[in-house]
Amino acid sequence: MQPFERLRYLARWSDADDDAALVEEAADCLAGFADDPFGVVIACRRLLAYHPTVAPLWWLCAHVLGAPDPHEGAWGAWREYRADPTGSRLAGALPFPHEEPVAVVAWPDVVRDGLAERIDLELLAVRSGRADTQLSRRLRTSVQSVRVVDESELLVLEPSHLLVAPTACGDGRVFVAPGAAELVAAAHSVGSKVWLIVARGVALPGRLLDALDRAARGSCGEDLPYAACSPSIFDAVIGPTGLEGIGAVSHRADCAAAPELLRVT
Repeated sequence: MQPFERLRYLARWSDADDDAALVEEAADCLAGFADDPFGVVIACRRLLAYHPTVAPLWWLCAHVLGAPDPHEGAWGAWREYRADPTGSRLAGALPFPHEEPVAVVAWPDVVRDGLAERIDLELLAVRSGRADTQLSRRLRTSVQSVRVVDESELLVLEPSHLLVAPTACGDGRVFVAPGAAELVAAAHSVGSKVWLIVARGVALPGRLLDALDRAARGSCGEDLPYAACSPSIFDAVIGPTGLEGIGAVSHRADCAAAPELLRVT
C-alpha cells in the first residue's frame, strides 16, 4: 500500500479504536515518506486533521518532523511509546496488598495495562460523560474484574484513590473527559487521593496543546470530547518517572513544538 493510500485508510480509523494501534499504523505510514520531506509534512497535517484529539499522534508527528531521518524518527518514537513505563510505575505506586477499592475514570489503556497483574485490587470504572461510549469496548479487552459505577456509588464506596488519565496536558492545563472534574470533586469529598496518570506522548508543549485545541474545535465545534481543568484539582501525577507532585505536569513536555504543526486544519 502506498503512503498516501495508507493515509486514506487512517482517515477512516474510528476514534473508539485503540490509540496505541493508531500510533503504530501512523508511524508505519510516516516512515514511508522518508524520501519526501514535503510529503511527510502534508501527511502529518492530514493525520492530525483526521484525529485532532489524539495527543500521542501530535507527539509522534513532532518527533518525525524533528528527526534528521523521518523513517528513524517514526520508528524510534514508536519504540519509545511502546516502552513507556507509566503503567508499571502506577502499579508500583499503589499500596500492596490493598484492601480498599481503587476507582478509575472510564477505563484508559494505561491503567488497564499497568494494573493487569495487581489481582489484589478491587477496581471501579466510573462513568463519565461521552467516555461511556468507549467503556464497554475497553472492559471487554481487560483481564481484570472491574465493577462499573456512577458518581453516587463512588461516594458510597469511598475508594482510596481516583485515577484520571487526561486526553492531553501541558503548560499548566489539563484536558480530561467531560464530567471528570466533577468526579474529582466527589472523590475529594470522601477523602480519596486523586492521581493524574500522564502516559508518554500525552504531555505536549503549550503551542502544540493550543494547536490541538484549535484543530479539535474546528472539527468538533463546541461538542468537544474533553474539558479543560487546572492541575491543582489533582493531588499527584504519575508518569514515566513515577509518582511526583502535581506541579511536575506544568513543566513537562514530551516533545518539541514542531512549527509545521501549529496550523493544522
